[in-house]
Amino acid sequence: MSARDAWSEALHGDPSATARTAIVLLHGLCSTPEELRAVETPLRSLGYTVEAPRIDGYAFDPAATVQTAAPWSCWIDAVERRVDALRATHARVMLVGLSAGATLALGTAIRCGTRVDALVLMSTPLRFDGWAISRLHALLPLALYTPLGRFWRYRECPPYGVKNERVRAWIARELAARRISRAGSAVIDIGHLREHDRLRRHVRARLDQVVCARALVLHARDDEVASVGNVALLARGLRCGSFRAVVLGNSFHMITIDNDRQEVVRATTAFAAALAHDTA
Repeated sequence: MSARDAWSEALHGDPSATARTAIVLLHGLCSTPEELRAVETPLRSLGYTVEAPRIDGYAFDPAATVQTAAPWSCWIDAVERRVDALRATHARVMLVGLSAGATLALGTAIRCGTRVDALVLMSTPLRFDGWAISRLHALLPLALYTPLGRFWRYRECPPYGVKNERVRAWIARELAARRISRAGSAVIDIGHLREHDRLRRHVRARLDQVVCARALVLHARDDEVASVGNVALLARGLRCGSFRAVVLGNSFHMITIDNDRQEVVRATTAFAAALAHDTA
């Protein structure tokens, strides 16, 4: 089925097919479900069951002065519980992850096997090798795994993962006012970064254990955090029945809020429709 036909199916097809499909949205590290609101709203309107969980020790906690990370295996535990609960009432479950959320989706797919039917992986950072990554990044393990990093924090700075200058200015105002925006937290502590690094290493070593029926990879050519080479890593490593990659030409890392966001929405909803159609 073509993307155009799948989009038509989503808009006009059998509503019971979408109702039998559940979708779990996984935002980025120490952030909120707002990052994926652009895809959440149309997916809900098309009749899918959509969940966008806030995972303790992974998501940003607005009530906490200091953000405390849980072990990465606990993040997977939380998503696995949602997968199992949804499979009890739905025919299929799809995971959609952005940035670290894509890594988390992969980790969950490794754990769950065929209990996960499809993956949408956005801006997947299997390697931090984008054009804005400093050569000093090679020293990051010293901060993550030795006492030298005890007081180190990652502070978000321009371009905030966004190529669109108006959106970038809006993010700067949001971060100044409330510590969080649709591009993530103003500060990410060493604990969250360490646990994501452990998850990332776990996933990279086990990509061939991802065996779901379908995978869609969306990635910006100019991603400043994780180069488009990450798409090739996924293409070589995953063992999905169907693999499709879309490289976007006018965005940076945060593709759900940048210039290509409408293409992200179209590709995601068409992919969900094709999944529902093929297995209805």
